[in-house]
Amino acid sequence: MVGYRLSDGLNMRKTASFILVLLVTAVTQVALAQPNRDSLIEAWESYVASMPGTSKLEAMGDGVYRFHDTDLPYEGELKIVGALVRPAESMGVKTEFSHLGMVEFQLVDLPPERMGSQSYYYWLTDRQMLHYSAATQTWVDPATYQASITEHYAGGTSFGAMSFMLNYGIWVFLIALIGFVFVMASKQGKKARSIMDETTAINQKARENIDRSQAMQDEVMTVARESRDLQTANNELLQQMLETLKR
Repeated sequence: MVGYRLSDGLNMRKTASFILVLLVTAVTQVALAQPNRDSLIEAWESYVASMPGTSKLEAMGDGVYRFHDTDLPYEGELKIVGALVRPAESMGVKTEFSHLGMVEFQLVDLPPERMGSQSYYYWLTDRQMLHYSAATQTWVDPATYQASITEHYAGGTSFGAMSFMLNYGIWVFLIALIGFVFVMASKQGKKARSIMDETTAINQKARENIDRSQAMQDEVMTVARESRDLQTANNELLQQMLETLKR
């Protein structure tokens, strides 16, 4: 009876340990699988600190940092304005990147006139966006994201076709539309020329009929004049014959 109780207790402890391990594993997986603002900011800090131009990124609390960058260049206060995490939209193409994150920040001590420069916007854009990989459960920088996408879809027919349509689809459509308009215009032109040729032929036939009718009228008038002249001559001859008989 005692042996049974000890065995039962050991089994219960093993079961409890197993359940605890499962719970810890599940909690850990949930924490890693769900990208959030805190993990984004932590990854952003590591990313910005690893940039070649960054010589200092020192947290001062409440999203404020002492920051020194030699690429811009800039030395002063950096303040996080907001952090956004959203599910990735890949236009129906499934990838390992499930979320994208953007950390919006401002360089407090940067003169306003420098904020409007193109170099500043290029510098800023390169340090704001990160992508979350569901496969590795980590945030990755834009260069790593682009390299992974390119490698994954290298030689892929569907991605290549989609990329081609996104870049050149409007031109393909315009060329096809111009070709269609040209063909239709050509057909309409041929039809118009055919109608014009038929109209010309009809007009020519009508002119020939008019000329023929005029010639016939002229002949009738000539015959009428000859008949009139002959009748006049006959009348004169009859008149002479009557006068001769009276004598």
